[in-house]
Amino acid sequence: MAAMESSETGPVIALDGLSGSGKSTLARLLADRLGWAYLDSGAWYRALTWAVLQESQDPSNPEQVLAVLSRIQISSLPDGSVQVDGRTLTDEIRQPRIDAAVADVADHFEVRSLLTHKMRELLTQPSINGIVADGRDAGTVIFPKANLKVFVETSLQERASRRFAQLSNLKTGEESCSFQDVLDSMSNRDDRDT
Repeated sequence: MAAMESSETGPVIALDGLSGSGKSTLARLLADRLGWAYLDSGAWYRALTWAVLQESQDPSNPEQVLAVLSRIQISSLPDGSVQVDGRTLTDEIRQPRIDAAVADVADHFEVRSLLTHKMRELLTQPSINGIVADGRDAGTVIFPKANLKVFVETSLQERASRRFAQLSNLKTGEESCSFQDVLDSMSNRDDRDT
């Protein structure tokens, strides 16, 4: 695999799929096996959404979202963790309030363009041997010339079960939601994404 070269500068494997399909788990395992960096593109959007909400800005307002993006530094660690201004975010970006707002943030063309550019810049870092990226548009938008593209498909019921279990394990202090709430939310996100 070391001979793979992508026109983005280094080798890339992109895993696309809908929310909760298992693409992150697969990507993380593959990156670890190859010794490559893991990029969770959805975590970048979630991190930006977290920052927007922290600043009490409106996620549906592109000017406010872009203003927040211009003030913060989002970065990725090789294990896929995401940081905002040096603060590593894990459970904070997996809360229901982030789920409810992340699609609004991701809907803004200018925001998507800037984050895509920042994610592509990871390939220029000397410490990066290659990237295994996951996201809803990892192979179509972020890395369209990826060496390998995989689309992960899982039923809505299974994806909702995975997400509900993930939410049940979070210690957020927020009111928990029902399985039906998760199922409805994912169905709505699927409709938006297709």
